[in-house]
Amino acid sequence: MQNHFFQGYDGIPRSVKPRTKGLTMVANFGVGPRALQDLLEIGGDYFDFLKIAVGLSRLYPKAILAEAIRLAQERDIESFPGGQFLEYAEIGGKAEGYFDACIEAGYRWVEVSDNLASVSLEWKGRMIRGARKAGLRVLGEVGKKEGLETTADLAEDASVCVDAGAEIILLEAAEMVGDDAETARLVQGVVDAVGLEKVMFELPGPWIAGVHLCDVHAMQSRLIAQFGSEVSIGNVMPSELMKLEAYRRGLGVNAGSRMGLDDTAV
Repeated sequence: MQNHFFQGYDGIPRSVKPRTKGLTMVANFGVGPRALQDLLEIGGDYFDFLKIAVGLSRLYPKAILAEAIRLAQERDIESFPGGQFLEYAEIGGKAEGYFDACIEAGYRWVEVSDNLASVSLEWKGRMIRGARKAGLRVLGEVGKKEGLETTADLAEDASVCVDAGAEIILLEAAEMVGDDAETARLVQGVVDAVGLEKVMFELPGPWIAGVHLCDVHAMQSRLIAQFGSEVSIGNVMPSELMKLEAYRRGLGVNAGSRMGLDDTAV
């Protein structure tokens, strides 16, 4: 921000758009057009992806959805439909036309996940390749699925997604709840398999049993402490976006412990 009242009081340096690291993804669970405009106006520089969660792409009025995607793209923010919507289409036998519908709506990215159905790695790879063939870019999600038995190793799952053409791996939030050694090993395995620059860590939310806002803050603090300010973080609630950016920069929101991380911090 040139000629800002507080120019030079910038905290820990951050990459600027178009970013390839330190990405932030905001989860939209039903934000209206005026609230979205407000979010873009005050925080548009601080996030890179907007997930229209679960199947809300169907519930938004057509014109409002298309306009939301367009407005975000004007701020170098890519919207994408939640991966569960593709899974719903697969379960209902309607996956064949899904990518065409995404393109018609204005999406340029899609998520391929396996939250709802016990689908194979072969299916995920096929969906990713199909999306790429249609001209879409892909985020591939890996991680624990509540109520589903999964046998695939997370690192193998991530590698299959990347080999098929996924550019970003979303590490499912449920996988990261807890700080035991096994969880740390699984998370590190994904990072080792595909590289930190391709991993976006999804924050948990109240849809996971026992998770409260303090747990979300603690997790983002752990991620930044372990991987640095330029770690990519997803599933950020709109109301939490500015707090996260302040924390990344050491500018507050319980950021006192961060001030010594970089000599350029103010």
